[in-house]
Amino acid sequence: MRLLMCGNVVIPSHRMGMEGVMEERGTIPFSLVQFPLWESLKALWSWRQDHVVDSWQSAVCGAFAGGFAAAVTTPLDVAKTRIMLAKAGSSTASGNVLSALHRVWRSQGLAGLFAGVFPRITAISLGGFIFLGTYDQTHNLLLEVGRKSS
Repeated sequence: MRLLMCGNVVIPSHRMGMEGVMEERGTIPFSLVQFPLWESLKALWSWRQDHVVDSWQSAVCGAFAGGFAAAVTTPLDVAKTRIMLAKAGSSTASGNVLSALHRVWRSQGLAGLFAGVFPRITAISLGGFIFLGTYDQTHNLLLEVGRKSS
């Protein structure tokens, strides 16, 4: 087994490169879009209202960031699903993401690459709202507790 390094994160991987990243369920490309966008949206909203966003506003930013990340990474999710469901020994089962994307494009076009995009956006937007809003609320609560105890 090899280790895939992504910043300070070490991910065990049987493959290196794009195949190794996709082996980890596509979470790295998704997170590379979602979290910087969430922080940027919060910063923009804070700047526009001239104070730090509230937790509900952070949750709204999380929903938009999650939905956008879901939309732009859908083709990678489609390729990952095709690879995971491929019969053992088939060329798709080899795990080549670009090859899987090309096969989908050739057989189904753009619609195939974005299959399931709307349910994916809906579910992940809701998750982004709940998770990132709760994270922000908890973060603020812990900061307040820390200030009171010092």
